[in-house]
Amino acid sequence: MMQKKVFTLALAAGLVAPLAAFADNANVNFYGVLDADAELVKTSAASATTGPTSRGRVTSNASRFGLKGSDDLGDGLQGIFQIESRVNLVGNETTSNTTTLGGTVPAGLTVSTAATNLGIFDGIRNSNIGLTGGFGTAFVGQWDTPFKVSHNKVELFDNSSIATSTALLGSGPGKFNLRQGSSIQYWTPSMNGFQIKAAYSTKNDTPDTATTSGTPKLLSISGAYDAGPIYVALANEQHKNVAATVLTTDSATRLVGAYTVDAFQVGLTYESMTIGSATVGDQKRTAFSLSGKYHLGTSNLGASFTKAGDYGTSVDTGATQISLRYGYTMSKRTELYGMYTQISNKAAGKYNFVDVATLPSAAGAKVSGFGLGVRHTF
Repeated sequence: MMQKKVFTLALAAGLVAPLAAFADNANVNFYGVLDADAELVKTSAASATTGPTSRGRVTSNASRFGLKGSDDLGDGLQGIFQIESRVNLVGNETTSNTTTLGGTVPAGLTVSTAATNLGIFDGIRNSNIGLTGGFGTAFVGQWDTPFKVSHNKVELFDNSSIATSTALLGSGPGKFNLRQGSSIQYWTPSMNGFQIKAAYSTKNDTPDTATTSGTPKLLSISGAYDAGPIYVALANEQHKNVAATVLTTDSATRLVGAYTVDAFQVGLTYESMTIGSATVGDQKRTAFSLSGKYHLGTSNLGASFTKAGDYGTSVDTGATQISLRYGYTMSKRTELYGMYTQISNKAAGKYNFVDVATLPSAAGAKVSGFGLGVRHTF
């Protein structure tokens, strides 16, 4: 009889222990987005000597997998964390897996080296650890800058795929659509719909020397009002010392507005970008984007028109982009969609698709693409 009691107690303990461990980790939530489409993409000129070219391909866009959670510390204070990875669904993509302070000029600011086909989890996305409470939210990690996030309200393509307007907005001579590593961020509490976000980043492994002319630094700040049908955001971002041997500052300012009525939304983004140069002086470029989306039952429609002006004194370096989207909602989590986009560069313009979807093309080329895909969230 005693042996039976001991066995029963041991069995109960074996069952309770995993449940207790599960309860202790009940503050952890798994989430993700799986998004892939089959595409036909085309350029009117692959190089200065090569004519039109096209090809079919499959792209996994901004697919990702993550876990996040919180820990109640008492008195309204919580510890927070998130770990998120990019997901390569198709197995034939390459990813730079990089974060830079300022785009194409500061090649030395790459945080991690280029990698090819690392497997299904092939790049760090928004990941952090920090605190949140009555004071607001503060954390360290790698995270989208406030400047980038200010545009998300009117972004139709998840800042990814061939059709996103960020192929022109925040792109070109500089790069301001960043998920920045080595970041420290602070967000105020929402005050009747108004919130301020600020981020600061410095590259850890670049010392201040005569050669580097100072450690590269990033400062990004936004103020946004999001309540009822109105959304308005003003954001600014500065990149200091992005060139290897010259002290310069690149900056960008963005104004975003949206108005939502029932199932319809219209949005407008205007931005001004300034790229510092020690030889020709500061070079400016402006851009704007008009977008709209409409939900009708299980269907949704979206369209955007984006135009980037010439860069500084460089003539005919601008471009326009038109993007269209149709989505059919199959369930709360699954959607079928189709999209089309066309980027029309001026004679010296070099704008192209973003993310992993770059298509080789010459200056002045017209780049277009059509895709059919499926998107699932969990």
